[in-house]
Amino acid sequence: MREVRFVHMADLHLDSPFLGLRHLPDSVFEKLKNSTFASLARGIDVAIREAVDFVIIAGDIYDEEDQSIKAQARFYKEMERLNQAGIPVYMIHGNHDYVAKYRDRLQLPENVTVFDTTLEMYTFVSPSGVRVNLYGFSYGERHIREAMYQQYKRQGDADFHIGLLHGSEMTGNAMQDVYAPFKVSDMKQMDYWALGHIHLRQVLAEEPMIYFPGNIQGRHRKETGDKGLTLVTLRETGAELTFVETAPIIWEEATLEISEDVDFSKLFQLSLQAVKEAAHMDKSVLLGLRLVAHVPLSLDVKQRIDSGEWLDMLQETWMDEANFVWVTRVSYEAPLQNVDWLASSGLENEWELAKGLLKQEEVFYQATESLVANGAANRFLEDLEEAEREALVEESAELLENMLEQFRGDLK
Repeated sequence: MREVRFVHMADLHLDSPFLGLRHLPDSVFEKLKNSTFASLARGIDVAIREAVDFVIIAGDIYDEEDQSIKAQARFYKEMERLNQAGIPVYMIHGNHDYVAKYRDRLQLPENVTVFDTTLEMYTFVSPSGVRVNLYGFSYGERHIREAMYQQYKRQGDADFHIGLLHGSEMTGNAMQDVYAPFKVSDMKQMDYWALGHIHLRQVLAEEPMIYFPGNIQGRHRKETGDKGLTLVTLRETGAELTFVETAPIIWEEATLEISEDVDFSKLFQLSLQAVKEAAHMDKSVLLGLRLVAHVPLSLDVKQRIDSGEWLDMLQETWMDEANFVWVTRVSYEAPLQNVDWLASSGLENEWELAKGLLKQEEVFYQATESLVANGAANRFLEDLEEAEREALVEESAELLENMLEQFRGDLK
């Protein structure tokens, strides 16, 4: 049976600035700053060790179109390693690193094929004679509103046809569909779609395989879990995917359920245990810790959490570890069970009474007396009929009730 094996990666975002994280300790931030490069190097190690037929990089190699010399040099170094191993690379540029015509770019090694800003096709032939046609295009500007996937057509005689596409699923909203939008149901023309742009690893369809490998390094707390590349074995019967983690730092969320009375010392030990359980042997962790208390906590403990003192204690504990667990934040929740605080407070009943009083002419004008007495404003005011006063009270009541309902939701 004919087959090819290749690496599919995307969204490297080399030299990402990791905005908003400069407050981290220098040692932690420096490791984070280098994490995209480290993840790429590990990925190239995998490609060489597995002796794949080729490597696909589906866009956003760099974090910005103004690519730093450091990022270009590090990328060149890794591509040259593949060149020395005899492994071709097929890559496209995405919306973050779109091809700006006026900018010079470092010439990459000869094993690297970069698709132009118009749709192109290149052919790979393996030593065993398996023929693969690869189709793709690079972004020439930050936004591509055209449904470019419709232009992908099988050309010539090949064992497999692979489409490289940096984009997102079509929503029907012109304001959102600006990244080469596509419809999964219409993408039957290729044997494999090597997607990029979405940082979440996901299979959109299996026949043919339409796949996002996710980014190679999480860049903020919403990009949790392992990140890396995917080894793909493509056969006539379909595609087999094997995820390989390469990120040296991952973002995680941990929840500590507190269901019994605990003092300060006991809660600290429980928090410390939650941090220890998040530790990994081969990677560092940026951890968000969520405390959920099903019993009341002491005022002293809550004040320590609110002031950030609890966070400081946990950070000091793991600061010197080689593969650190750095707690980025501690949140505290006290779920209300079968209690509607807003209703039990009597506030709703008071408001209903107030509404009835405000509809009375004398009470209404007493409440608005300061506005009427304002010389700059009262010349614009007219006497209100009873129906108009009631309508004004009801409109005001509706606004306040919406706010109270939102407040009720925040308490749940």
